[in-house]
Amino acid sequence: MAMCNYCGLEMTLADGCVDSPIEIEYRSYRPISYGQEPGLKRVRHRCHDCGVLPGQVHHHGCDVERCPACRGQSIGCGCIWAGEEHLSEQWIEDLEMQFLLVGPDE
Repeated sequence: MAMCNYCGLEMTLADGCVDSPIEIEYRSYRPISYGQEPGLKRVRHRCHDCGVLPGQVHHHGCDVERCPACRGQSIGCGCIWAGEEHLSEQWIEDLEMQFLLVGPDE
């Protein structure tokens, strides 16, 4: 079972995640519903990754979820959602550690 940290529901069984506004860099955005992403048309089945129904909001971290600020793939776009600032700090620390382990010339 995979529980969503945002809505608290089992992802593959819930109709969708919470439809609360998302704050990114002090601006508020509406989440992009499944089927409204660029390139997707007439989805009829649950999302292959997080299991939401068409027209519902993806569970955060889904590989289909789009960032409402930049419209890129949310899991890799680089936008920092309010409450996730610690993730960007960890990412920087991980990069620094990789650099120290590998070295600048490798």
